[in-house]
Amino acid sequence: MTGAGQDRLSFDVDGRSVGHLTLDLPDRSVNVLGTDLVSDLEAVLDEAERRAEDDTLSALVVRSGKDDNFIAGADIEEIAGLSSREEAREKSRRGQLLFARLADLPVPTVALIRGTCLGGGTELALACDHRLASDRDSTEIGLPEVKLGILPGFGGTVRLPRLVGIQNALDLILTGSSASPGKAGHIGLVDRVAADGRWEREVDEFLDEVLAGDVGPSGYRKSWWEKILEDTAPGRKLLFAIARRRTEERAGEHYPAPLRALEVVERTYPLDVDRALEIEADALAELALTPESANLVRVFLLSRSAREALPEEQRDAAREVEKAAVLGAGVMGGEIAEVMVAKDLPVLLKDIREDALDEALDHARGLLEKGRRKGVFEEHEVGLKFARIEPTLEYDGFGDVDLVVEAVVEEMGVKQQVLSEAEESLPDHAIFTTNTSSLSVTELASAADRPEQVAGLHFFNPAHKMPLVEVVRGEETSDETLATAFEFARDLGKTPVIVADEPGFLVNRLLAPYMNEAVRLLEEGAGVEALDRAISDFGMPMGPCRLLDEVGLDIARHVREQLESGLGERMEAPDLVDRLAEDGRLGKKNGRGFYRYEDGELEEVDPDLQRRLESIRGRDREMPPETMRRRCLYPMVNEAAFALGEDVARSADDVDLALVMGTGFPPFRGGLLRWADSVGVGKIHSWLSNAADRLGPRYEPAPLVEELARDDGRFTGAG
Repeated sequence: MTGAGQDRLSFDVDGRSVGHLTLDLPDRSVNVLGTDLVSDLEAVLDEAERRAEDDTLSALVVRSGKDDNFIAGADIEEIAGLSSREEAREKSRRGQLLFARLADLPVPTVALIRGTCLGGGTELALACDHRLASDRDSTEIGLPEVKLGILPGFGGTVRLPRLVGIQNALDLILTGSSASPGKAGHIGLVDRVAADGRWEREVDEFLDEVLAGDVGPSGYRKSWWEKILEDTAPGRKLLFAIARRRTEERAGEHYPAPLRALEVVERTYPLDVDRALEIEADALAELALTPESANLVRVFLLSRSAREALPEEQRDAAREVEKAAVLGAGVMGGEIAEVMVAKDLPVLLKDIREDALDEALDHARGLLEKGRRKGVFEEHEVGLKFARIEPTLEYDGFGDVDLVVEAVVEEMGVKQQVLSEAEESLPDHAIFTTNTSSLSVTELASAADRPEQVAGLHFFNPAHKMPLVEVVRGEETSDETLATAFEFARDLGKTPVIVADEPGFLVNRLLAPYMNEAVRLLEEGAGVEALDRAISDFGMPMGPCRLLDEVGLDIARHVREQLESGLGERMEAPDLVDRLAEDGRLGKKNGRGFYRYEDGELEEVDPDLQRRLESIRGRDREMPPETMRRRCLYPMVNEAAFALGEDVARSADDVDLALVMGTGFPPFRGGLLRWADSVGVGKIHSWLSNAADRLGPRYEPAPLVEELARDDGRFTGAG
């Protein structure tokens, strides 16, 4: 092929008249479907259609020139730049018409999927007659658009249900989840899964079968019951009613995209493809300009940029981690070890108690099994990955460890002793990181022979789920150590955010005033359930009382003491949590906190707790939900402003990303400070000033809040 698109794709026809279309965007680690690539593909289809008409094209094969990526989806920057519904619909229709031309080619078309195939990449593959997928671990096929507040707009909502059945399609479309190669083969999303070790040979064999007409029709083979449910009007009515109820429970009112996608599938399934695609484009245009989509796209872009936050020269200085160790086999230690072996990294798991090792190993294996049930791992992978954890009571085998994560009890003396002991057995180049949530990395490093090789890697609970890792730089931490810790977190699939070694680092520091105000509201008469409902209705994954139970009231007490010691009266907390902890209420871990738990499952507000609260401040009194939200969230914004002023975080973007990834702050609001901007910094400043006059100096506005309110400014960019 000649022309401008040569640097993005190539199109060659071999001696058997098979056209080979190879996508390979320069200077990008992944292929994305932007306007330029769409134009190039339109030109290729012009030629393919001419050749097919002239009988000089026997088949068309689409593949990637990148080793581990087919197409990662649409260009998110272009989605962020949409300015009108008309523009969004036009882009959707252009992509749909492109793939419709691919689907209508009168010769067999084959998509070769090796690595990531998401969004528009999956929609391109769906427009092909056949799909062959590699079984490599990184291969995943999905339509994640609802995670960006939109829906598949290049034909995904129309073609996927017709290929794999309504239920299998909804499972992918409404959750934004991906299918592993095994699952993709099972549901008929791909015709065949090929062994990656003999990929090119299997590609040639598959293509021979396609040319000979020996590959049968693609798609899912429905059971008789599935046919009744999906291929009859009464069955579909029942199916969609169940799906709608589940989607409403899961997505709620704040995430309109899943319900809109469900409506599109329900409405278009019986229609001809052309009309169905128009309905899909209309729905995409409606969603693409919503505030929810804009904020979800922002969070995605922040996450992507955070993973590239280190300059290339610093990333090049990072040491490769080929073997790791975890010190401390508690629940968190077992989870961190599982995160490592899930990425096939060998890990030593050390403790001083054999029963602790046994419990941690059981927990890690359970997490791997859960991943298998969800389709993250194939069955044979569970045992192989689990075998990479080597439990030990001694420091034998630490001589070739590249990085240690310490996860022992939150006591400085214990951590310093463990550091000193570990250094004696570690190689000179090894990095020592601590998973502390509140203790000083600099103070810890003072006990080290090599303090420049000590840093913080603060995983969030539960470590296998929460994306954030705070990378904490102590005063002595070297650039190489910081880069190694950052890249290590990144290689584990986490979102690393670099923070300063200050009390509470970033996330826990911001959570402290949020939790303190929640407890004060309880002391003033707010009901436990009413308070939690007010905050969860805002979009938080759980209310503050549930969160305190999850964290553990004893841990919350310890973190509060550290913050109060380091930051003064602004962090001074009410003593209710102390009283409850002294009563033996530790939260979910012992079944008694603000709520009662049975076998780890929430039962109800603990009646004894309710009586204790009433003895302190009388019966529950009604408070407006908005009042409770302001009391909890505005001080959190204020503390973020203090943290920015002290360079704890590098930017408001990092604050927003950390709160979303580390606490579940509602992504549809774009992050804490983007939400504050939408409220108005001046309004928050006025509330804080009034609260300081009425309730005390802990509400005094931070200098940055004062400045932004005075200048009518924003924490974040225009949005």
